[in-house]
Amino acid sequence: MKKPKPATDLQQQRWLQQLATLLGAGIALHPALQLLLLQCHENQKGYWKPVIEGIEQGQGFAGTLRALPGFRHSDVQLLEIAERSGQLHQQLRRLADWQARRIQLKHQVRAALRYPVAMLVAAFAVTVFLLWRVVPSFANLYQSFGAELPWLTQQILSASGWLQWLGAPTLIVIALLGLGAQWGWKNRPAWRIRLNRALWSTPLLGPLTQSYWLGLWHRTLHETLQAGLPLLDALAETSGVITESPLAPAQLSIQHGIAHGQRLSENVSKHDTFPPLCEQMIAIGEESGMLVSLLAELACHFEREFDHRCAGLLRLLEPALMTGLGILVGLIVMALYLPLFELGNAI
Repeated sequence: MKKPKPATDLQQQRWLQQLATLLGAGIALHPALQLLLLQCHENQKGYWKPVIEGIEQGQGFAGTLRALPGFRHSDVQLLEIAERSGQLHQQLRRLADWQARRIQLKHQVRAALRYPVAMLVAAFAVTVFLLWRVVPSFANLYQSFGAELPWLTQQILSASGWLQWLGAPTLIVIALLGLGAQWGWKNRPAWRIRLNRALWSTPLLGPLTQSYWLGLWHRTLHETLQAGLPLLDALAETSGVITESPLAPAQLSIQHGIAHGQRLSENVSKHDTFPPLCEQMIAIGEESGMLVSLLAELACHFEREFDHRCAGLLRLLEPALMTGLGILVGLIVMALYLPLFELGNAI
């Protein structure tokens, strides 16, 4: 039997939105799932049917989703918490809105990257063409001169010779390394942990990475507290969502402090991965009894910051690629014609 194709992000978002609407209208979970299955396209029924089968076998709703490919671990955890607290349809609605925001951001990033990526491919193609076809012709011409070539020209001719000799094997090795990195990212959590920690402190991508993980931490803690969990249990659930982030090492220490009667703001302030804003806002929330609301404000702040940093980075990418392309092609052209200029001056 052919394995059903996983649902796309948009199909997941619509399914979650429709299920939240049905549950909010008072329809029980099992009939709501059956209604959604009737509305599904034929090629998607095989993907969603195990959810109904799992419910009929006594499994929890979140447990059935965990077995489906394509659902995020953090999303399933939040649904599991909401299911236990009796707030499933509210969490489904929030999750559908969150998924819609992620889809919109992904579309914006793809649209913004389309032109820079095309420029990058064009730059690579132009460079390879110049080094592969044009430079060797000039090399034969300069060899007949018998004169010493400028240093820049020598380097370009050496690069052309290296490309002629090792170009195809190098491309194969790069492709294999790319496939290996993609496999490692999907199947090796340790790789993702090391990469996230490395990105955390890089100049341009560091603030972007920090905004993403801090937003996820505050959002998850807000959702779990809003679902009715005690603070210590909410922190335990939140730590399971950010296990691959640089925030993870601080979680046990924070939970240990809370278990011994300390305040959350005091424990957050002990770790450099949390900015001072987090300590200040959490302390205000603890004093005023509005911790859940202020956690939501912090989550929105970091999520907006992540969006703005993404947009700013994408705006910088296009001129940077254009400048790089101009410099690269200019150097090659200058290196090729520099001996001719020197020869003309000598004459």
